[in-house]
Amino acid sequence: MATAVVGARAVRSAAAAFGSDVIMPRSLMPALAILAGRRWTQPIIFDADGLPADERVEFAGLDANGAPYRLLREIEASMVRKADITLARTDAARDILLARAGPMVSPARVRIVTNGRDATLFAPIPQAERVRIRTELGVATDAPLIVYAGSVGPQYRLDESVGLLAAVRRKRPDAKLLILTGSPDLVPDALAAVPYSPHHVIVRRVPPDAVSAYLACADLATAYRNTGFSMRAVAPVKVAEYLLCGTPVVGTAAIGDVRSAVAAGVFMDESAGHDAAAEWLEERLMRADAEDIRRHAREIGLAHFSLDRAVGDYATALEAI
Repeated sequence: MATAVVGARAVRSAAAAFGSDVIMPRSLMPALAILAGRRWTQPIIFDADGLPADERVEFAGLDANGAPYRLLREIEASMVRKADITLARTDAARDILLARAGPMVSPARVRIVTNGRDATLFAPIPQAERVRIRTELGVATDAPLIVYAGSVGPQYRLDESVGLLAAVRRKRPDAKLLILTGSPDLVPDALAAVPYSPHHVIVRRVPPDAVSAYLACADLATAYRNTGFSMRAVAPVKVAEYLLCGTPVVGTAAIGDVRSAVAAGVFMDESAGHDAAAEWLEERLMRADAEDIRRHAREIGLAHFSLDRAVGDYATALEAI
């Protein structure tokens, strides 16, 4: 916090040197630097990506009744009041920020923007490439392949992905689960409480530029998350990556805004259960209309979760000031 306060002068100097038109602090410590700087000649956009103080309570043991949490909450509310525009990721986050800032902040000053991904980097792959990657993984071309990509931790509920695999394998014993992560050594501990076979669960660490192809070679992706209070304000980029690659998703619909994907039939909420998701995979995603569903997933990804959509959202917010 001391660094943030002292850094206000450095931010002001940098903005002057760069000729910056807008000051855009992202999250709470940059916001503190802006608040400490007092007078700013440029408009201010507060990029409030999530509810970081509440995330620290839920996932890092911060005391919700302690002074540090109360101070972080005051920084958040003060920044929303000071900013010309605040950017949130979900309708729930917008409502929470407005309630905390108080009635002096007009709802028009809090805008929703998406966490988009580059549609040229995350895209479907040709059938020959799909076969090549599956051969490398030891997965038959016509075998169900489920994929999870991302961090390993309790909030990502990898055990649910294994539970889904078990339900699928009751129908298709040749089904496998591919876990793509930068921390493969953490996977055994994350799955210690659930029975699984290493022959059925493939764990890989691949270069960042190769992730897209591995996602695109799967038939179904998983996006399970814990549904704490702070999670109402986040928009996971992995859902964007899956859909842009043409891979339908099963996961936690309460995390982020996936209403468009659910309505389009390319995202199944976990509340349906593993058996329903397994039937969806077997009856629709592995059948003749699978390519149509993949194209539809890609279309939804482009319309609602792409970098172009994010650029448009940000441009609209900038135009407002």
